[in-house]
Amino acid sequence: MRTVIREKLMVPLLLVAALVGVSLTASGYWALWQSQTLSSTVMPQALVTLPERRPLAEFTLVDDAKGVFDLKSLESRWSFIFFGFMFCPDICPTTLYDLSKVKTEIVARGISDIDLQFVFISVDPARDKAAQIERYVSYFDPTFLGATGSVGQLTNLTRQLGAPFRLEPETAEQVYSVTHSSAVYLVDPLAQYTAIISPPFNAGEVAEQFSQLFHSRGKQAVTQRL
Repeated sequence: MRTVIREKLMVPLLLVAALVGVSLTASGYWALWQSQTLSSTVMPQALVTLPERRPLAEFTLVDDAKGVFDLKSLESRWSFIFFGFMFCPDICPTTLYDLSKVKTEIVARGISDIDLQFVFISVDPARDKAAQIERYVSYFDPTFLGATGSVGQLTNLTRQLGAPFRLEPETAEQVYSVTHSSAVYLVDPLAQYTAIISPPFNAGEVAEQFSQLFHSRGKQAVTQRL
């Protein structure tokens, strides 16, 4: 009698075990397929070049030395341009820190810092003055440049690069935020809009991608300039 009962109990237990085994096997194949799919996925490049370089039109801003920062200021060097504002709590300081790492990585790849300039342009001219911007950007790198201008002057440049900004309503006197692009815009030594860098990005990857662009197209730009 006990043997019959034991045999009757073994049937559902074996059936459950079989189902568990099938489930585990299926999940194993699913995990393997998923890992292979993820590993084969190509992540988008941080630095994306434009199909054609776009020459920038004349513009005029004020740099951190209270001089003129204009179209000629972008000639002869590759310019990494980032728009923001000093009261920005997160995106701006994070991006400037990342750009300081990008510069270090680029120089480590044998490209002279003479061929580079990193420019922070404030789109909050009411609160950010040239001298203040200079101190702000130098915290991240002493060679970084700062510039700003009137809303009209800023709009002239941001429209060319596709970098809109908007001053938000005040919550108190002189207390407000500014909505702006979080991308970095790359301009070649001929003052042509060449590529865009979208966050979040890895400094090493950006440096490597820029190095390839510099060596493949940088010489061409210098030749054209001469």
